Amino acid sequence: MDNPDPALLALVPLFKGLTPDQLQRLSSWFEVKHFNSGSSPVKAGSHGYAFFVLSKGRVRVERDGQILEQLEPGAVFGEMAFFAPNSRRNAAVVAETPVQVFTMFGTHFREMQTEMPEVAARLEQLFEERAANHKQDS
Repeated sequence: MDNPDPALLALVPLFKGLTPDQLQRLSSWFEVKHFNSGSSPVKAGSHGYAFFVLSKGRVRVERDGQILEQLEPGAVFGEMAFFAPNSRRNAAVVAETPVQVFTMFGTHFREMQTEMPEVAARLEQLFEERAANHKQDS
């Protein structure tokens, strides 16, 4: 298993202000994965057992064939299924270029909730903001 460089995690807005030791611990919870252009790290309707940080490349978020947004490095996606009542993904994420992502599975997320509750709270706040935006879009 390949873990990301903690220095790369320091560039992600969600992890701003963490100490080097915290970034090192956070890195141990992530796995580095690569996806080719056109592939989908996240498929709509699937269960959400992980969330992702986009490290390299560009992805688009789409639902029912409509592009909702494009994401650049540093963006977080897939977290909504962690907090959604049915844990199902409500949109697909498609790689527009070859991408590298950092993936954290639910078991490590629960460790993060215990050891770094402030970071887990930031992720939950991101979910709440996105959930509110999706309600406005409906």
